[in-house]
Amino acid sequence: MGAWTTWRKIAEGNHWFDDQLDWDGPACYELGIGGPRGGGIKRVYVGETTSESRRVIAYASSGSHLWDIIDWHLKRGWCLFYRAQVKRSKRAAVRAQDNLLAKFDYDWNIKLNSQ
Repeated sequence: MGAWTTWRKIAEGNHWFDDQLDWDGPACYELGIGGPRGGGIKRVYVGETTSESRRVIAYASSGSHLWDIIDWHLKRGWCLFYRAQVKRSKRAAVRAQDNLLAKFDYDWNIKLNSQ
């Protein structure tokens, strides 16, 4: 546990690739934006979840707290990428998220950066 998955493209234009996800348990994850071939991915958000697939599907819906910023980037030709670390529990996922937030400023983590 603890190793990052490879970056997976989860959205391009108005198409979502939620079938790329293979874990339904607790995880710490990062979202990144980059070009269609995955070059130069920039990490823009870190979070935690109890279900990877449900979380990504939530980002694909207009009810997500990140929908506006995701939609803005997708409409301008960016692709959305995702990677995760499997964790034993939600508590471990939150701890991993908080450790990353203490080290890095993520553009889309406006409320949580540098706590």
